Amino acid sequence: MTLVIGVGASSRADAREIGELIGAVLARDDLRGEDVACVATVEARAGTGGVRDAAEMLGFHLVAYSVGVLAQVAVPNPAEGVRARTGTASVAEAAALHGARSLGGDARLVVAKRATARVTAAVARIVPAAPRAAGAPAAAGGLRITGEPGEPGEAGS
Repeated sequence: MTLVIGVGASSRADAREIGELIGAVLARDDLRGEDVACVATVEARAGTGGVRDAAEMLGFHLVAYSVGVLAQVAVPNPAEGVRARTGTASVAEAAALHGARSLGGDARLVVAKRATARVTAAVARIVPAAPRAAGAPAAAGGLRITGEPGEPGEAGS
């Protein structure tokens, strides 16, 4: 499963409308439902009605993120109107990208946001982290330095 579908929706959007847009995005872009890891959205939409019911109807797991988390995600198509209403310039693209990154490595937006009157959907593909070459050091966050420079076995000795 390599795809995450991000969904933003008005409180007036119902499961049918949301499900239809998700289906249309997958069909139009020749993406397969069996490749979908989850539907991702903002917390305010996950607990009630539309998005939750659409994900369940389609057989997809639903994950939700706070507005604060989504507001930190750089997206190609930010919308100031969405930011004014929700506190983040993107729900669909940000949720898709963040969801894919949360599931493994990096993410690439493969379907930019598509919208109906009350629903927006975008799709990100999980891009696995590149394997390290044998003997290559771990990423900086994984480095552990013991001793001081100049000690045997350290740089500068």
